[in-house]
Amino acid sequence: MQTSIWKNLIRFVFLILLQGMVLEHIDLPGNLHCIIYPIAILLLPMQTSAVLVLLCGFAVGLCVDLLCEIPGLNAAAATFMAFVRVIYFRTKTRRDTGFDNDLSGTPLPSQMGWGSFVSYTFLCVILFHIAYFLIDAFSFKNILYSLYLAVGSSLVCIVGVMLAVTVFKPKSNTR
Repeated sequence: MQTSIWKNLIRFVFLILLQGMVLEHIDLPGNLHCIIYPIAILLLPMQTSAVLVLLCGFAVGLCVDLLCEIPGLNAAAATFMAFVRVIYFRTKTRRDTGFDNDLSGTPLPSQMGWGSFVSYTFLCVILFHIAYFLIDAFSFKNILYSLYLAVGSSLVCIVGVMLAVTVFKPKSNTR
């Protein structure tokens, strides 16, 4: 249990610093954003309580907001994504998602299967980016442009998540 807490804390700090100090200053073509810190919320252990997931989402978003000097945008979008994650794991059964006999450990392809992991990642990331860009625009006037940014930035984030999971290959059963 202690190992899981420390691994997640180190992951949170690393991703917050990476996002705030490096990725925030990278300009991608088409005005897309490289937002990678949602990995910290995606890879929380599956048995984490809903309240703790929501608090972690808010804390990660708030820390990125403080580093990037954006008041509340990341905190709101990350908390929304944490809420989506909670709902996802509450509505999916073990049979539907191909989980092992228990819901312990980190949600990884080795635990969930690649299909379930990709659908879980896609759902959480796309809804995070939609919330992020709609809150940023604070208007439905340019909704098509906001949706373009959300989809494009989501694809960048999903590629980052898949690369991180494939390259680093964390153990699937972190208790």
